[in-house]
Amino acid sequence: YRKWIFHGEKPTTSSSKAQHVEMEHDMDGLLHDVFGIHSMEEPTFGGGEGNPEVGESSKVGENTKFYQLVKENEEKLYPNCKKYSKLSFMIHLYHLKCLHGWSDKSFSMLLDLLRDALPEENVLPKSYYETKKMISGLGLGYEKIHACPNDCILYRDKYVKDQVCPKCGTSRWKTTNEDVPTNGIETFEKRKNIPAKILRWFPLKPRLQRLFMSSEVAESMRWHHDGRLNDGSLRHPADSLAWKEFDARYRTFSSDPRNVRLGVASDGFNPFKTMSISHSTWPVIVIPYNLPPWMCMKQSFFMLSLLISGPKSPGNNIDIYLQPLVEELQDLWNDGIETYDAYKREKFQLRAAVIWTINDFPAYANLSGWSTKGQYACPCCGIETNSRWLYNGKKICYMCHRRWLAPKHKWRLNGEDFDGTRELRKPPKSLDGGDILRQIDKSREEGLENGAQPWKKKSIFFTLPYWQYNVLRHNLDVMHIEKN
Repeated sequence: YRKWIFHGEKPTTSSSKAQHVEMEHDMDGLLHDVFGIHSMEEPTFGGGEGNPEVGESSKVGENTKFYQLVKENEEKLYPNCKKYSKLSFMIHLYHLKCLHGWSDKSFSMLLDLLRDALPEENVLPKSYYETKKMISGLGLGYEKIHACPNDCILYRDKYVKDQVCPKCGTSRWKTTNEDVPTNGIETFEKRKNIPAKILRWFPLKPRLQRLFMSSEVAESMRWHHDGRLNDGSLRHPADSLAWKEFDARYRTFSSDPRNVRLGVASDGFNPFKTMSISHSTWPVIVIPYNLPPWMCMKQSFFMLSLLISGPKSPGNNIDIYLQPLVEELQDLWNDGIETYDAYKREKFQLRAAVIWTINDFPAYANLSGWSTKGQYACPCCGIETNSRWLYNGKKICYMCHRRWLAPKHKWRLNGEDFDGTRELRKPPKSLDGGDILRQIDKSREEGLENGAQPWKKKSIFFTLPYWQYNVLRHNLDVMHIEKN
């Protein structure tokens, strides 16, 4: 129901200064979920005595934004409009813009047409800029971090004031027409410094907090513990060995089912929808696995954490761009963050941990540090990979897959249908995090067998205190396994 007055809440009185507009869409619920305000005792906007206290969960420093949005939600689109308020109409219109890729200019022109077509007393904004300014309080912002165009450093912390990359000497700024020599001719145009490359960082902590601001979503965040059918079948990541081993090792973390288990996925794509332009932009997506399967794989619960701009792939230097995310993950593991649970109606210390990454094979190499090309391409067989150069095909062929079969499998002794040999060896040993770290150090110093160095780097995820103990650190995505 729309009016929450049947569980002890106080109904709003008719003496309220602002008349509420009853609409089919629940904008009030949206505003309360966004700002974490769950008490029905807050007064409507219009008082001149400042922002009153509106419930224990609303102490988030955004009361001014909340009341401004409430005011715009109570403002009719035009006199006697019964379907849309100013806020709800602009949210619907802005949603269409995002879905269909309207340009900012076309959106402003559409607003001009609508203001002309609707009654003269309509309250539509005059431009896209005013629209974006009005509804910006509903979304979560991001931070721009300048980066070296050669993927050497991020201009943050000790490099925040540098103008030139200390590693490669490349300028922090793009070269503009004003940088070209003018042969002594004075120019009065003011130079604007344009960053050569920008990383867009969407902080993870407020997004995790927002999951618990909605009572329905907060209840679903406990599903893996309270609602999952635990009968030994694999239906959810919580049924996997990696999840269970993690919970057994870190019992304090697993004692509260609200603590979030995360997956990280990343890959490059061309945002220009044409293959004639070589461009690779890399988003880094974080997925909360606490939710049931029919929710956690929905786009609405995918959290964009980083957006690495092109035009070229960061490759093994992706760790440079992962620094803000990994630092957040360290804080979420060590200290957590105070969060309000709208389902339990209480505050708790929210913690989070990454249990694995999901990528295709090339991105697997970038995140793990193991080279997926050449003699030792298989990350499961590792340095025990059997490879053979095909002289006529000019490719490397890998023929050790029969090692993974059962000891008495008939194909182990069948040499005619394979490479003419029988396979009697055991499967390669599965390496834990400690083995990998020792192997990385050895590879750096002297190389592995035949002087090969398949480890290209030590992954930044090993800075997380729990990462080396994870049973499964990197996964291949379903599409590349099932389709390819």
